[in-house]
Amino acid sequence: MRKNRLKFDLSFYAMTLLAIMLGYLNEYVIFALTIIVHECGHLTMAFFHKWELEELKFFAFGGIMQFKGELNKSNMEDFIVSSGGILFNFITLIILILMREKMSSFVNTMLYDYTIWAQLFVITFNLIPLPPLDGSRLINAILCCFFPYKTVLRIIRRLNMGLMTLFIGITILYDIRQFFIIVSFLTYSTLRYNKHIYFLFQRFLLQKKMYINVDLPRKIVKVRNDSLEDNIYRGYLNLFQVKNRLHDEIKWLKLKYEENPSLIVDAQIKTD
Repeated sequence: MRKNRLKFDLSFYAMTLLAIMLGYLNEYVIFALTIIVHECGHLTMAFFHKWELEELKFFAFGGIMQFKGELNKSNMEDFIVSSGGILFNFITLIILILMREKMSSFVNTMLYDYTIWAQLFVITFNLIPLPPLDGSRLINAILCCFFPYKTVLRIIRRLNMGLMTLFIGITILYDIRQFFIIVSFLTYSTLRYNKHIYFLFQRFLLQKKMYINVDLPRKIVKVRNDSLEDNIYRGYLNLFQVKNRLHDEIKWLKLKYEENPSLIVDAQIKTD
């Protein structure tokens, strides 16, 4: 039976119903089309790099994609795919601005301007470096070029909590009630991400074993007293240098999970 790749979260239906009840259906349709343009940007870049889509799930404020073996892709590809949605919204924004005068006599100017605003909002919103937004993935891809993945996750966790505290403080201090729903959504997703960071790392190791990517750039990692897990980089084919010998990550991961088969079951159950 073929897996359904397109899914809709309950928050999507709730937001749709709320828009209809409050009489903002036209604005909601424009916003939904803006989200579709955004997701098409990700899909286009993913298709160009031959990434295989596993699931696209729409929420109240956007969509989340999962690709097969995405944690074992190059950091450059991850950066390009993650920025594809913002790029498509930016191109749409430029076209809308350039065409505004010509289209003013054919369309509702208020709705046209709202379409421009929707592009700006989605671009700005997705640049926020908090999960599950594109900004977080872009920061992640950059950090993975310089630090082992376990270190990157620690940095991201602290960055998440610092930014989340800042956003909550600003919202309360200046009584910005119109941002309450957005801040609540980001708070929930950030806390959930931080809670599952350990299992995200286990999922990363599993994908490295299951979806071997020999096209990744090689990286020689000098290992002294730390474990190999503490030194493994995401986006590279790691060669661990212990004293004067090099150890291939593929053989190490195969040995690790053959000796500890329970880790595979445990990680698959607890990663969502």
